[in-house]
Amino acid sequence: MRLRSAASTDVGRRRRANEDCFAIVSELGLYLVADGMGGHSAGQVASRLAVDSAVAALGDLESATATPTERLRIAVAAANRAIFTTAQEKSELTGMGTTLVALLADGQRIALAHVGDSRAYLVRGGRIRQLTDDHSLVAELMRRHEIDADDALEHPHRHVLTRALGVRRSVEPDLVEMTPARGDVFVLCSDGLTGHVHDEEIAKEVGSTSDLEAVCGHLVDLANSRGGDDNITVVCVRSEES
Repeated sequence: MRLRSAASTDVGRRRRANEDCFAIVSELGLYLVADGMGGHSAGQVASRLAVDSAVAALGDLESATATPTERLRIAVAAANRAIFTTAQEKSELTGMGTTLVALLADGQRIALAHVGDSRAYLVRGGRIRQLTDDHSLVAELMRRHEIDADDALEHPHRHVLTRALGVRRSVEPDLVEMTPARGDVFVLCSDGLTGHVHDEEIAKEVGSTSDLEAVCGHLVDLANSRGGDDNITVVCVRSEES
């Protein structure tokens, strides 16, 4: 399996700083998006720590026999530990945290890990499927059928997370492993995209061109054209024949 990828990130129209962070580490088969939270620069610190710590942990495991899912679990634990420890040591960073969605390719298998409300999608044959479940208050209310999708968009607590990296000493990520098909496109993104762009619109952009850089750029532009209330980050990964 060969993967092609591209990414785009933007501060958006309302924020002064970009607290999103992403990484594409092709030699490890690793792709990540993190969306930081916290006062002042704490969100930027948290998302950068998450990405750097996860990459370093997986680099150390590169020759290990662990499955892709097990390796991602170790990487998430390392990222959580780095953020939590740093926040404990520096009072100005108290309470910082971040989301994380990560894709790891190994042989013919792909593993996904996520914490928070950044998302992973699969676009296959023109159809889109969300592969992650948001760890957020509004998502929980929707799963309990207490509110609908329209209510969620305007809910006053729509940004409240029920799970995030670095907030507690340990965290349990959601993990899934699958075998991709030729032509599959995985989209990793922060909620700055999904707050403005519908799933079907993401699928349409992915299907409109084979140029992944153009796809990422168009999606960011679309989110910004609708207000750009938050930082926006998109990573696209396409599976191709070796």
